[in-house]
Amino acid sequence: MNNDRNNLENILYRIVEEISKENAPIVFKGGLAINDILSHENQNNNIERKTVDIDANWTGNVDHNQITKTFEKAIKRVNPNYEIELYRLPEEGKSMGYKIFDNNKVITKIDLDIKNNPFYVIYRINDIDVKYSSKEKIMADKLSALSNEHPFRRAKDLLDIYLILKIENIDFSKIEEILQYDDRELGDFSTMIENKQQMKDSYESLNGVTNKPEFNIVWEKVKTYLTDNKLIKDNDSEKDASI
Repeated sequence: MNNDRNNLENILYRIVEEISKENAPIVFKGGLAINDILSHENQNNNIERKTVDIDANWTGNVDHNQITKTFEKAIKRVNPNYEIELYRLPEEGKSMGYKIFDNNKVITKIDLDIKNNPFYVIYRINDIDVKYSSKEKIMADKLSALSNEHPFRRAKDLLDIYLILKIENIDFSKIEEILQYDDRELGDFSTMIENKQQMKDSYESLNGVTNKPEFNIVWEKVKTYLTDNKLIKDNDSEKDASI
């Protein structure tokens, strides 16, 4: 199974590279972006969160037919047997969705947010320029998800924040700038802090992580970051002391 998962990720990265060859107005994010950013900025990282799909922002004009043609041209270079299907049109609060098939079997999906994202980095990979969300943009997205009233569904975001924090020089002022640009405000993280056991249960059921660190290590690192940046109050951070 691990071999299958590794092979799938290789395919996903190939698709990302081939789409990037088309000079498409796209910025990749999600697990693939985090893994590549960590490999470029922290060579000592041995933790990897597996991913089975592709997440991205489409930052240009929305022409469904043209986007589909761009993706189809790219995936055919990865494997001429691959087919692509647009199965979800973008609506308010929903992203555009594609399925990629190999012999009528879905092998992956592309989740495409129709939203501008000027906060990206460019990595030169196999002589191709690939755009990824910046580490500060990823942090802004993850913090926003964890600060709301349903953090138990977001155990992977807790881990992702921990992984990003392994990189030095995470500029919180840039995160604030991104939140302002996106017209978002962080919640107070109270649901997460007051329900540590539920967060722990959710985290420990998280699969597909190589060398997954213990929950308490991740929790303390993230909680310290939140406290240091005054995203939670010191007395709030003490509410989990019993676990």
